[in-house]
Amino acid sequence: MKRVSDNPPARYPARRIHEAEAPWWIAKVKPRQEKALAFDLMRLETEYYLPMYTKVTRRRDNNKPRKSVLPLFPGYLSFCASAGTHRQVYATGRIVNLVEVRHQKHFMDELEQIYFTLDLGMPLEPLTDIGNLSPGMLVQVQSGPLHGIRGTISRIQGTHKLILSVEGLGRAALTVDASVVKPVE
Repeated sequence: MKRVSDNPPARYPARRIHEAEAPWWIAKVKPRQEKALAFDLMRLETEYYLPMYTKVTRRRDNNKPRKSVLPLFPGYLSFCASAGTHRQVYATGRIVNLVEVRHQKHFMDELEQIYFTLDLGMPLEPLTDIGNLSPGMLVQVQSGPLHGIRGTISRIQGTHKLILSVEGLGRAALTVDASVVKPVE
């Protein structure tokens, strides 16, 4: 098991999402290969973004806390590559499928929201089981450190959660007080 410090950086090279020099692609990776692919991309000097979060669990044998750094979108990694370069990435043997991002600006805007939220140190967690929730109202945060972030709001176990959705990757949930959001018209 790796130490928390032995994980790849979430963003390589460390810069804003909109400063990417090539088109974005989405790699659907083999199970538990996200971080290994990130290390491969670093060796290939290929720009990528792998948002991660820290999960704390308790060990069964002695009840001590255990920290794990996990991908926010399991099974996916976003990277930048020109049409010829993406073949080198596919040749790593860790990828099941490559998805071309057709709406680059929209995709970058959504990735930038995730990047900004994690960079602020705000807790994001994957939302894999949304149960019987239906898509809700589109809202924008009006105050606080997340000012300007947009998402879909829903009611889960008595709390309001702002769902930051990234097309093609999945969803991430962030708890936000309902009083700081305003519907987008």
